[in-house]
Amino acid sequence: MKNYIAFLLQLIIWSAFSIAQWLSAKDHIEYKWIMFIVFFYLGFLIAKKILQSFRVTFIITLISLFTFFSLKMFFEQMIISSYF
Repeated sequence: MKNYIAFLLQLIIWSAFSIAQWLSAKDHIEYKWIMFIVFFYLGFLIAKKILQSFRVTFIITLISLFTFFSLKMFFEQMIISSYF
């Protein structure tokens, strides 16, 4: 259950990252990478506080990152394909 809660909280953090990235569309790529690192670290810290294990926290963080961006790409393709 703790893994699931950490996963959901990280999905919320990745959603916030996506909104922040959208709002900073004209920023340089370096600033976007710094923002990614900050959000990654924030998500990692929150999950670490819940799970109390570095290894499990890292795995859950990577899974949530992969899941969020896979779903994001999928839905963007769905939206693009619906226009054409």
